Amino acid sequence: MHRREFIGAAVAALGQAPAQDGGSKYISMEWYRCRIDHDPQRLRNFLSNGAVPALNRAGIRPVGVFQVSDGPDNPSILVVKAHASLAAIQQAADRLAADGTFVAAQKALDEKWELAYDRIECWLLRSFKSMPGIEVPKVEQGKANLFELRIYESRNYAGHVRKVAMFDEGEIDLFRRTGISPVFFGSTVFGPNMPNLTYMVSFPSVEARAQAWSAFGQHPEWKKMSTVPGATDRELVCRISNQLMTPLPFSQIK
Repeated sequence: MHRREFIGAAVAALGQAPAQDGGSKYISMEWYRCRIDHDPQRLRNFLSNGAVPALNRAGIRPVGVFQVSDGPDNPSILVVKAHASLAAIQQAADRLAADGTFVAAQKALDEKWELAYDRIECWLLRSFKSMPGIEVPKVEQGKANLFELRIYESRNYAGHVRKVAMFDEGEIDLFRRTGISPVFFGSTVFGPNMPNLTYMVSFPSVEARAQAWSAFGQHPEWKKMSTVPGATDRELVCRISNQLMTPLPFSQIK
């Protein structure tokens, strides 16, 4: 995407979102891109003992921390947070910068960061109208859910907006009724491969995931809405990617 198109898409993404009327409106994603020859425990210790407690002190909770278990980004780690506004993102950053404990933990990691990860990629999403923040799924005592992160890229912004509307106007509701638990949905304001939307869903097990996606795909309502002219994936989406993710023990979304 050319620079002018990118800026236009970002501005449009902000413009099509709902007004600030309570609840979280933005989702930030931080990808720690790792390789198998890194020391993952070094990064996990920083996130567990340094970053997550500091984010909570800065007013951000829950913080989701996930390791890719099946997908092209394995073994990268994803940190997910919700924010009420753009101003709230800056306020939290200011609090972190003034948090001596966090600054010390970050400095210790940065001294030998190359042992823990390759780079950090940051994405900013604007929450969907029907899902203004993060929904923490139910979890059985002593267990953790299976999470799936999906990204839908569109050829143009008109197709992207239409796909977002399909989710808001019925697809997310059908997810819930067929056993797919929404965690967050967002339109990417800043990030790669725009325009795109990114969402996360959860399941109690691998078996439950297979059953839920099968029920959704075979549901008459999905077959009807996905075949309406102008609403087919072929018209609205040029690429779909997905990855299965496992919450780390200290993740506040499990």
